[in-house]
Amino acid sequence: MRQTLVTNVTILAGDRFQQIDGGNLLVENDTIGYLGQGHPDVRAAAVTLDGNGLLAIPGLIDAHTHIGDSIAKDLGAGSGLKELVHPLHGIKTQLLANESPELMCEAISQTARDMLASGITTFADFREGGLEGVELAKQALKESRLRALLLCRPNFAYSESEVTQDTALDESIVSETEEALSLSYGIGLSGSNEYTQMALMQMSRMATKHGKPVAIHAAESLDTVNFSNEKFHTTEIQRILRHMKPNIIVHATHASIDDIQRISEQDIGVVCCPRANATLGVGTPPIGTLLQQRVTVALGTDNVMINAPDMFREMDYSARIVTATALDPAAISSSEILRMATVNPARILGLSSSLGTLEMGKKADIIFINQSAPNLNFSRDLVSSVVHRARPDNIKCVMIDGEIVHGSIEH
Repeated sequence: MRQTLVTNVTILAGDRFQQIDGGNLLVENDTIGYLGQGHPDVRAAAVTLDGNGLLAIPGLIDAHTHIGDSIAKDLGAGSGLKELVHPLHGIKTQLLANESPELMCEAISQTARDMLASGITTFADFREGGLEGVELAKQALKESRLRALLLCRPNFAYSESEVTQDTALDESIVSETEEALSLSYGIGLSGSNEYTQMALMQMSRMATKHGKPVAIHAAESLDTVNFSNEKFHTTEIQRILRHMKPNIIVHATHASIDDIQRISEQDIGVVCCPRANATLGVGTPPIGTLLQQRVTVALGTDNVMINAPDMFREMDYSARIVTATALDPAAISSSEILRMATVNPARILGLSSSLGTLEMGKKADIIFINQSAPNLNFSRDLVSSVVHRARPDNIKCVMIDGEIVHGSIEH
């Protein structure tokens, strides 16, 4: 058994981030074997590392990305949501259809390295391009140690005139999507406005058959909400819940209170992407209302095309929009925000038994932060400092499955 003991390290433990000063953290193979102020039994061959001046926190989980956009950073800056990312005629769609697979693989691979350097150890990615898109991402990420949860979709979407006709997906599309799903973590759909009622039901049944989760964009903009109300006489979210059994709804930026209550009743997780919403000018996600209605909320950085995959920025921005919207500096705690980047995404992605917190028996996905850095030194509240002040350059080391995959603990 491989053992690594990090001594004299500050640890944020459990789902409440209990601060353990001068702690010892023992990693056995890929698992946390011990954490606390005691002295665990270690073998003579164990590697011992001095963690003095370091803060250990759980690996960050980016709950919603589009890593395929890495080839097109800042493309169409200033463009609106529909113009930029519509699955049939968006600027991004046209570009990705004509880029070489080799360049796309290299761009994805570089973003994966950037994610690691930013403390992201797991990410859930919406893969465009059907089976080919999944295979391309797997090829690009084959050398990466990141936990990449690929969510596939059909390489097909209905036009605005076709979507109101209650037609099923062609059998060839179903067959290819099933093959893509066999290689993926689950299904990730662009939105209900791109699929007929029968198509939504087909994909929901497909996911259930394979025992895999479904995630779908919904209520991202007023335009998408208005389209659903006009064409289907119901909100996007209520139409989704009528025809599917999703595990995750992405955005919910313009979800009604009725939508949110139904989401809560069905214990569906919501991934909010505040920086992406702001960049696209579509609004501010109702994080405070979601939490009041006991919805599990996670954070995502969304399209690499418009956002750097930086969960520190996402946490800081998210906290500030909640307090600003509520006109209350105590509207949300820093612990709740940090949970949205660790505990909550692990839960809604079905990984809470192994990821999301630093606890004995869980996977050793750990970030070691230099808490003596000038922007963090003299902190009186480490959780708040992580949320509001920490940056990727403060990361000394990233560990996944008990192995150091970025940086070094050694001083």
